[in-house]
Amino acid sequence: MPKAELHLHLDGALSPGIAAGLLRKMGGECAPLSYRELYERLVISENLASQAELLAYFDLPGRLLHTEEGLREVTRSLLLEKAADHVRYCELRWAPALHCAKGLSPARVVETVADECRLVTGATGQTVRLIAVGMRTLPLAQNLAMLEEIAPLAGRLIAAADYAGPEAKSPDAQDQLAFFKRARELGLYVTLHCGELPNSAPRLRAAVEAIGPERIAHGAGAAQDPALCEMLRDRDIMLDLCPTSNIQAGLYPDHKAYPLKRLAELRVPVSISTDDSVLSDLALSDEYIRLLEAGLIDLKALWRLNLDALSHAFLEEAEKQRLLAEFEDWAAGIKELR
Repeated sequence: MPKAELHLHLDGALSPGIAAGLLRKMGGECAPLSYRELYERLVISENLASQAELLAYFDLPGRLLHTEEGLREVTRSLLLEKAADHVRYCELRWAPALHCAKGLSPARVVETVADECRLVTGATGQTVRLIAVGMRTLPLAQNLAMLEEIAPLAGRLIAAADYAGPEAKSPDAQDQLAFFKRARELGLYVTLHCGELPNSAPRLRAAVEAIGPERIAHGAGAAQDPALCEMLRDRDIMLDLCPTSNIQAGLYPDHKAYPLKRLAELRVPVSISTDDSVLSDLALSDEYIRLLEAGLIDLKALWRLNLDALSHAFLEEAEKQRLLAEFEDWAAGIKELR
């Protein structure tokens, strides 16, 4: 099945093998780690107790991904992995400001990833767009400075702006409204991480009302508020869900408890993604199969959901229609999808 994946973090795709190579080249800057130690720090092997525990797995990528070589290796590895899983369209997101410790500017960080995307997609035929992330944990001035740095790339290499970080402890999105305003002035689509935690529907409603994003990263907590779901449906705001990631963060016990059916009943637009393919040790096909096996969706509905994800992509209309036609051509002779 050709697939579209809208919620995918670049720094959640650092493999133990790439990390080992980067550590060797850093020499005495970082203590050497065995492959087993790297695996334990980069790949979740059992469900965790909280979102905070999951976010701790980004500590090592945050220390290592500060060179053009490292950014290129992770980008290449991730796109080739997605190509092998027939993900024909994907959006990669990461915070450029967090990769500048060794002298790269945010603009150079973006240019490096974009250049590697061009090289890989030239061979694989995939379509890729990039999302620049502002962080809840950074001051507004720094997030705005990042946008100004990448402003010449907006609308070409960068399609959208996101806002992420620990939802429970860090500033609400409304505290940095100027970030979203400036992103729109630069011609960027807007999304944000919100509504992931239990009882977070009021926070999500406030963000939707104040910011009016085109999409929401996660947002499964909306299922607790039918009126909020009606707002999301009426405004056609898609939730980019990542069920396994949320389960690993201790937010749901298993896939059967995940509120996908409830959101479908309330006709909220949703897409399905892996969030962090290496960290969660997950291909998008794996996630689809888990949803099917849990009885949360059937194959026809899954295919429609996949097409809907592509329809909501941060992508120019002509390319979107080309990909939709490609997907439909593939499915034309498959009766199970009709």
